[in-house]
Amino acid sequence: MRISTSQMFQQSVDAMLARQRELSQTELQVASGKRILRPSDDPSAAVRVLDLKEAQQRLSQYQRNADAAMAKLDQEETALIGVEDLLQRVRELAVQGNNGTLNADDRRAIAAEVWQHLDSFLQFANARDANGEYLFGGFQSLSKPVSLVDVNTGQFDYGVATGQRMLQIGDGREVATGDPSSIFTDFAAAAGGTTDIGKVLWSLATSLEAGNGYPDAMTDIDSAFTSLFNTRARIGARMNAIEDQKAANDAFDLAVADVRSSLEDLDYAEAISRFNQQLTALQASQQGFIKVQDLSLFNFLR
Repeated sequence: MRISTSQMFQQSVDAMLARQRELSQTELQVASGKRILRPSDDPSAAVRVLDLKEAQQRLSQYQRNADAAMAKLDQEETALIGVEDLLQRVRELAVQGNNGTLNADDRRAIAAEVWQHLDSFLQFANARDANGEYLFGGFQSLSKPVSLVDVNTGQFDYGVATGQRMLQIGDGREVATGDPSSIFTDFAAAAGGTTDIGKVLWSLATSLEAGNGYPDAMTDIDSAFTSLFNTRARIGARMNAIEDQKAANDAFDLAVADVRSSLEDLDYAEAISRFNQQLTALQASQQGFIKVQDLSLFNFLR
């Protein structure tokens, strides 16, 4: 078989280029720390890595949702503690106002403080979060949930604040991030039926302002305490659930990261060994090309 000089040169060049490509691939892997530089390197593993990346991104969003839910529930709990504190003070004032030794002027002085606490209740009930949304707005988070419509009749408007907004904090798991303003209403009244916190404070203030006591106030305030305590217990349960889910998300994210690492991360010991072998092969190809250069008829005749 006749082999031309140009053919021998081309074969030698092709061999050197192939060794250089292999060496360059290994160098890129070592530099990046990744075994898969492009999908064609390992199509099956590349697809799995994409799925795992998506799972990690989803888990990251769940964690952000959990943090947002925790922050909002913490603000809600703080607001409710503020309402409980003012109710505790108002209860003391109600007991004081029922003291038979007080005269009308004394009761009017107590009424002035009760009015101040009524204003404080409206501020807590209309508290906003960092995004400017009402904590107790329910689905209508941009609408003011509680307002005193008529100070003369004690008519309060608790708006259309219904329902609870939900955030997803895990696969198939959601948590309520707040409560509607209805938590301040519909608890048993001493006089029968139901009442609300605003009405109780207004009734006590107007009764004291008229120079009279209001014995039912203590019972109504105790009922309000029970209602708020139950609400705070539910908030605490939600916060515990969020903490548990965050821990579960972290554990799952760690497991996903381990699987992803096993698929795409480089085995440096194997890569360095392969690099040395490929470098030796390239050098051998180069030395072989030098020898081929001398195998020509002109060199023979010379």
